[in-house]
Order: sequence, then C-alpha cells, then structure tokens
Amino acid sequence: MTDLVEIRLDVGPGDVQERLLDVARRHPLARVAWAGGEVWLVNEPDLVRLAFCDHRLTKEAGAAPPWFDDVTGLIGSAQTSRAAEMITSEGAEHTRQRRLHAAIFSPRHRARWQQLITGVVHDLLGSLDGEVDLVPRLAYPLPVAVISAVLGLPPDMREPLTTACRLVTHGADEAERERGRVQLYGGVGAFLGPRRHELRPGMIADLLALHEADGSVSTVEIATWTPGLVIPGHESTTSVLAALLADVLAEPPDERPSTDEEIGARVERALRDNPPFPLATWRFSTSRVLLQGHEIPAAVPVLLNISALNHASPSTPHYTFGYGAHYCVGAGLARTELRIALAEFLRRFPGATRKAGEPRWVSGYAIRQLTSLPVHLTPARSAARSSAAR
Repeated sequence: MTDLVEIRLDVGPGDVQERLLDVARRHPLARVAWAGGEVWLVNEPDLVRLAFCDHRLTKEAGAAPPWFDDVTGLIGSAQTSRAAEMITSEGAEHTRQRRLHAAIFSPRHRARWQQLITGVVHDLLGSLDGEVDLVPRLAYPLPVAVISAVLGLPPDMREPLTTACRLVTHGADEAERERGRVQLYGGVGAFLGPRRHELRPGMIADLLALHEADGSVSTVEIATWTPGLVIPGHESTTSVLAALLADVLAEPPDERPSTDEEIGARVERALRDNPPFPLATWRFSTSRVLLQGHEIPAAVPVLLNISALNHASPSTPHYTFGYGAHYCVGAGLARTELRIALAEFLRRFPGATRKAGEPRWVSGYAIRQLTSLPVHLTPARSAARSSAAR
C-alpha cells in the first residue's frame, strides 16, 4: 500500500522543497490528501522520468476526477474552461496550439527580445541605489514587462497584471483568487475588443491576424490562451531570478561569475536547484499505471516531484522546464532574461551584498518564491575606489 504523507500543497509561508526532498528519500510513490480526495506524488527520480513519458498520465483537464479542485483555477474555472489550453491538451490539439504559440518565441525573434530585455534591465537597474529589495524592484517587474511585450500589451498593463497574478497565485481564499482571474482575463481580453487599437506587435496581434485571415484560431481561444501565458510567463522567471541573485550575492565579489560561460552555468544551476514549480503541473491517470512495480490507480490526479529529480543527479539535464511534448515553449526566453539580468546587475553593482538574515520563502505545489531579497548596492565606480583604497 502506498503511504499517505503530509505535505502542504497550497501556497503558504515556508519552503516546500525541503519537505519534497525528504519525502522522496523515503517514498518512491506517495499519496497526499487534497481537496477531499488524494493526489499521487511520484518521487523516485527514475519513476519521475518514466512518468514524464507515460501517455496514460494525461494533462487533459477532462480526465480530472469529479472531486478535483485546482485551487488556482488554472484548471476548471469559468475563465479557463472556455477553450482547451496548451497546458491542458494532448495530441493533435496540443501540437496545433504549440505551433501557434511557438512562433513568437522562435529564433527569428531572438534579437528583438534580447534588445527588449536589455533595455528593461537597464531601466530597472538605473532606479536602484543604496538599500533595496530586489524582489519587488527587479525580480518581479522584469518578467512582467517582458511577457507584456511578448503579448503586445502597453506598459500601463504591467501593474494591473502584477496585481491580478498575485491574487491568483497567492490569494488568501477563493474569493481573492477569483477576483484575480477576473482581472487577469478581463484585462487582457479587453485588447481583443475596446482596447484593440492600443495593441502593439506581439502574440495577440499575430493570433488576431490569423483569425481574420483563415479562421485557424478563434477569438475565444485567443482570449483564453493569452492570459494563461501571463502567470507561467513571469512568476517562474521571478522565482528563479530572485534565487539566482540570492545565491550569487552570498559569495565574495571576486568569486562571482564574470564571463558569458560562467553566467550561463550559474543560470542553469539556479534552474536546477530552485525550480519555480517544484512539482510538475497536474496529470491524470486514464488507466492503472505501473512504474517499475509501483502502482498508480486509474482516474487520480498525479504530481511529479521535479525538485527530487533535479537534486538527484547534477550530471544529467534538469527538468525545470519539463520534458517531451510539454517542454516549456518559453524556456529560451526565460534563460535569456536570467542571463542578461545577472550579467548586467553584476556589471553595474559588482560590490553588492546581501543583508543579514535567512531567506524567506512562500511556496506550494504551484509556485516557490523568495518573499524578499534585501541588499546593499555599491555602484561599479564606488566599488573600484573602495578596492583601490585598501
């Protein structure tokens, strides 16, 4: 019989990753109480790899048992149920959606996004001085600005998107989370209607052009898909960027990465050590599943322990962006944001130091983030003068 273990899956103070790693050391497969039912948690690294490739574990929302509640509403809410989304579809439908989404993230847009990210980073760093908290001043606003530009939304949408997403992912109750979903989907949806004239080049405009050219995508799909990109498109990068900066700034300045190769390696290490989603998004068993003799019954929700898999074997690729058909379509963009942000921050503030105190986390099955990262900033020229004086 698979053991029932205690793990807090809803979002709250503390770091759920430590508990996930501990459970994985003792339970290849475990059950967790959730929303009046039970979730099956796959922990042993070899089993997690198998589960990623097992087609009996589907991401189609229609396979969820009747009692299932996603809490965030990213599955099963009034907003997300209007059309199938890439994260909750499989097969030909998933391939169609992935092709439509991938165009905006393709290599031909790479120079455009690099220029955009560099400009946003410079603007944000230019406003920093002295004692600052890097979570609200850098780690959060950078990805929000980038995903807004990817969608083609004007800058005045950044603050409303931030507010809406925080309610969805960190809301204290269902009323707050529903208010966040209404604000998120309503705010983005307005650019398919009364605010369409304010759209800038980006995914929404591209999809609307396809709709008008051949009807290959509907306006209902556009209104469902594009807001659905906002949360994974920035909450994940916010989480990794804050953790990356926290780790690097804990080191002496002369030991911090300086070359492109070193910057890239530190980004990958942060992605491995600090996955923003410590558990892969929901899967549902369509039949009885055996993983090396460990049984998952039919018709149950399943979560895959990415944290345990990432920490098990540092020599193998990490699974932070997923694996296979559902590999994150925006992985390249996220890596670019992280590399540019770290490189430019260290160039401008080589002597930056973290303030004393242990990092504080907020986490759950759907997110893992530092709540703050207070630092003292020393601009490059000041740091150079201080070093020369010594």
